Amino acid sequence: MINLLKNIVTATLVLCALLVTAALVRREFFPPPAPGSEPRDVEAWEQLTEAGQWLGAKGAPVTVVEFADFQCPFCSIAADNLRELRMRYGDQVAIVYRHYPISSIHPHAWDAAVAAECASVQGKFEEFHDILYRDQQSIGKRSWADYAVAAGVPSSLAFVECLDTEEPRERVRDDYEAARGSRLDGTPSVIVNGVLLPGTPSLMTLEAHVEAALAEHPADR
Repeated sequence: MINLLKNIVTATLVLCALLVTAALVRREFFPPPAPGSEPRDVEAWEQLTEAGQWLGAKGAPVTVVEFADFQCPFCSIAADNLRELRMRYGDQVAIVYRHYPISSIHPHAWDAAVAAECASVQGKFEEFHDILYRDQQSIGKRSWADYAVAAGVPSSLAFVECLDTEEPRERVRDDYEAARGSRLDGTPSVIVNGVLLPGTPSLMTLEAHVEAALAEHPADR
């Protein structure tokens, strides 16, 4: 009887471990279910543009605020789609990139965000951002200094020294708290002129929302 109980307990623990592993695998390789099935308005979304890294003109009629995690595979897809969106719309669309590192499943995401902020000090945020997503599988294996050199950061010494300072960490913390305050459940969280799009929006979906936003301001086209 005792052995039977031990076997049942062991089997239960194994089953629980398998369920947890399956959940993590699903989160990493399959798009997470959208929070609801429809876009939703984000209150006071303009305040989210007061910080973060701007990619594009600040006077653009359409502003996309993206909260993302450098280790999130869906964020890499979103980065490609948003890059293409900017290429298609030029100065009509700007991206505000803000950090939302999910450390519970992405152990190097926070440090990657800090490193990106240090690259921004030397005017190379976008280049660093692009290389991190392009070589995402090497995060945690490749040094931040190596990424910085590839991104064209002018001073490797200043970059490395920056990694140990508090200011870039404060910026990442501020972004993280802003995401939580806006009730963003995961990454990527993409907000187009105040409308949060569910899941990882396709390029077609992004274009539709950009067109709708531009239609409200035809003089800006």
